Amino acid sequence: DMQGVFMMIARAAKEGWPCPSDAAIARAYGSRSLRRAQRLLTYIEEQGLIVCQLDGTGRRTVTLVELAWATAPGDPNADDAPAEQGCSSPP
Repeated sequence: DMQGVFMMIARAAKEGWPCPSDAAIARAYGSRSLRRAQRLLTYIEEQGLIVCQLDGTGRRTVTLVELAWATAPGDPNADDAPAEQGCSSPP
């Protein structure tokens, strides 16, 4: 459902991690369809909850409107990788 994807994006923004890829969003949504992930982001944006922006190199930043948190720029076309890629792993 939409809540899981929203929470994944919120965590990435709060931690300063890159925006999750379409593949990671699809996985969190329970799908493998990149188009479904893109449509979900568009839907969440149309609801006024987020704003998606692409920079000049095609990296995506998502801002959570109510919290004013933003993800770091991330490649929407990257392979499916966990959002935690930016944090260190435990010993």
